[in-house]
Amino acid sequence: MLDGKLEVMKSMKILYSLLLAAVFMGCEKEYEVKEPSLKINLDKQTYKVGDTITFDFDGDADFITFYSGTKLNDYQFAHKERIYDAEMLLSFRFAKYSGANADVAQLKYSTNYNGAGTIAAVQAATWNDFPPGAFNYPISIGVSAADAVHSGNFNINSLFVDENTPVSFCWFFNTPAGVQRTQAYIEGFKVFGNVTSDPTLSGDIYTFGDMGFKVLYDANQFTDSGTSLPNVNATRVLWTGVYVNTIDKEGYAVTVPILRKNTVNLGIDKPIVVKSVSDPESSSYRYVYATPGTYKAAFVIANRSVYGRKEVVKEIEINIEP
Repeated sequence: MLDGKLEVMKSMKILYSLLLAAVFMGCEKEYEVKEPSLKINLDKQTYKVGDTITFDFDGDADFITFYSGTKLNDYQFAHKERIYDAEMLLSFRFAKYSGANADVAQLKYSTNYNGAGTIAAVQAATWNDFPPGAFNYPISIGVSAADAVHSGNFNINSLFVDENTPVSFCWFFNTPAGVQRTQAYIEGFKVFGNVTSDPTLSGDIYTFGDMGFKVLYDANQFTDSGTSLPNVNATRVLWTGVYVNTIDKEGYAVTVPILRKNTVNLGIDKPIVVKSVSDPESSSYRYVYATPGTYKAAFVIANRSVYGRKEVVKEIEINIEP
């Protein structure tokens, strides 16, 4: 009799466990993220430059993003960075103004500056002149920073001894005693990575901020200048001082050492957002191609919740004629 009751209780426990499992499975299915079922329809696959192409949607999804297949908006680079071989081009804008000292500044480079950011470290390093004609400079003294001249681009690849030896740049300033002070203004000092195989993919390698300019001078030489002191901010370097100068002055604006970088990294391609989860349902998307060619357009369609994310990628080949 007791054995029979035990068997019944055991059977009930098994049945109860099965019922619980079924309930949990049902809950999981109820809250499971569904794979997007959005369909994309196109009237044809060949269009002309300037045509408005309409991609019609049948269904809906939480997120819809679009890659046209054009440069910098291509799905094949959605998860792979664009890295291209490039030459390093140095450029800047320079002005000298408001004074009588035409030789107020000179740019040099070094391969043995230790980066300490002190006058002693600058003076201990070996500084080399750039070749004549390397940069464009103002012919005459101007009246303001608005007279700045673009230097042109100088290829600095050959300045590097090897991959592990950095190069530093330094502006050498001077204001002789008894000479009306001339201000020197430098902005946009950067190294640009020129992708020779396709210049439209070029980009900055070292920005002005990356250069880390530090302005150095002997404060004892500026006792006649009050608050008119050489300085640097986020966008420019300025050598200045009292206009009626009475003391010999010299100073420096030195960069941090930089390494050779023969590539430009533009990162991954970003999509065009067609719809996010908070947007109303969209029935279509329109796009216009500006250049002839064959493109692989891609829609990334996704559903997402706290339980996960599911996405599908739908690619469409489109021919664009002139």
